[in-house]
Amino acid sequence: MSFHKEKLRVLFNRRRGSLSLRERTSASRQICRKIITLHFFNLSQNLAFYKAYNGEVNINIVLTKAQKMGKNCYLPVLHKQCLIFYSYTRNTLVKNHFDIEEPDVSQEKSIYLNNLDLIFLPLVAFDEKGHRLGRGGGHYDQSLKSLKNQYLKKPVLIGVSYECQRINKIPVERWDIPLDLVITEKTIYQFS
Repeated sequence: MSFHKEKLRVLFNRRRGSLSLRERTSASRQICRKIITLHFFNLSQNLAFYKAYNGEVNINIVLTKAQKMGKNCYLPVLHKQCLIFYSYTRNTLVKNHFDIEEPDVSQEKSIYLNNLDLIFLPLVAFDEKGHRLGRGGGHYDQSLKSLKNQYLKKPVLIGVSYECQRINKIPVERWDIPLDLVITEKTIYQFS
């Protein structure tokens, strides 16, 4: 199955890469406008974001808006094979070995996943059931597995994607956790 997933990653990374900078910028703005009007967004206090990489949807507008609204904003930091979410302060970002900006862990505080209200996730592709195909490192899967515990509060998982990244079906592994929503420039997909 991982071979099939890898072929899908190549295909959908190419598809995303074929979008011009103008198309990506326009789509990112449309997606940000949709996010800001979301009921979930406006009610949430603790939100986890990501820094766009390799043509992913840029949601920095939402991050800035959330901070202006007094919300607590977090970004993932790669630690071993897992992501730990640390508070976001623009002045304390450093680049990791993938060249992605993340908080300086010596200066920021982390938060437990079950204390987050929303997590925005980048993706390579998504399907009609809310399954997400990520970059292939398994970092989000490894980090989110604790959410399978039915006794913990689960944050709303929101995939952020271009419409061209939608597929009918993604091969699913037992550890995969489906998204609650996916937001594209065209629409908002709600699952379960």
